[in-house]
Amino acid sequence: MKKIALIFCILICCGFSKAQDTTVFQSVMDDFNRCYENALTSDNDSLKLKFALSAADILEKSLNEDGVFGYNFYRIKNLSSVISSDGRLRVLTFGIALNSGSYAYHGFMLYFDGKTVRVTRLREAKKDGLDLSHADMQADNWFGAVYYEVTRFGDSKHPVYALCGWDGADMFVNRKVLEQVVFTPVGKPRFGGKFQSEDSENNTRLVFTYTEKAAMSLSYDKKLKAIVGDHLNALPQYKGNPRFYGPDMTFDGFYYDGGRWYYLEDVDVKLKSDQQKGKKQK
Repeated sequence: MKKIALIFCILICCGFSKAQDTTVFQSVMDDFNRCYENALTSDNDSLKLKFALSAADILEKSLNEDGVFGYNFYRIKNLSSVISSDGRLRVLTFGIALNSGSYAYHGFMLYFDGKTVRVTRLREAKKDGLDLSHADMQADNWFGAVYYEVTRFGDSKHPVYALCGWDGADMFVNRKVLEQVVFTPVGKPRFGGKFQSEDSENNTRLVFTYTEKAAMSLSYDKKLKAIVGDHLNALPQYKGNPRFYGPDMTFDGFYYDGGRWYYLEDVDVKLKSDQQKGKKQK
């Protein structure tokens, strides 16, 4: 009930109307779709990037309009729109496949700070050569992914958001990413957390790389109150080569507690959350 009340408050404060289908948003959807289609059909990557950037610019112009937090942009098929479990954070992301086999990403965060909606544009960093699990990547040099789930951890006064996203890294591998974001008092996002993984104690985010022929699950488990995903593995002769990694039918979990994310090995999704918490590795 609290979540419903909060969302209702946000929509009222932002001037949302159930029947709202304004000319502004209609025009934005039409112009965005036109640019995106041009990006899809362009025969070289420079044009694809140009049209995708134009689509992002068009969308950005609408994000300070009244009612935008609650508007679903229903005619934009290529736009991922997710709202956090507490109803305060909305994330819009999209990607465009390039001829090189990689993707280019654009995104926006809309955060309700209790009085107004703060909008932040996300600009993708050049990932080549970066240690993605440890790099300091903020809104102006963002990791770049299509986010499909946002979950709040921590208390309502100091929310910590976990973002699950997908990145079509190249023609051989895909990535899933688990990212943390918090917001400053002025509504500015701050990416990065303290993550424990299977082989490291000090990750800024968790990046999972696996063969593009496989699919990896990574999402919030309400019962365990943790992010749970497929454990990735490879045959002994292919260890260390992400092109041969894929799910091995076991699961790992990541549990937030006291400002850190702890690794839960070999999660049994049938167990109750209090049983799993006893396996937390500190």
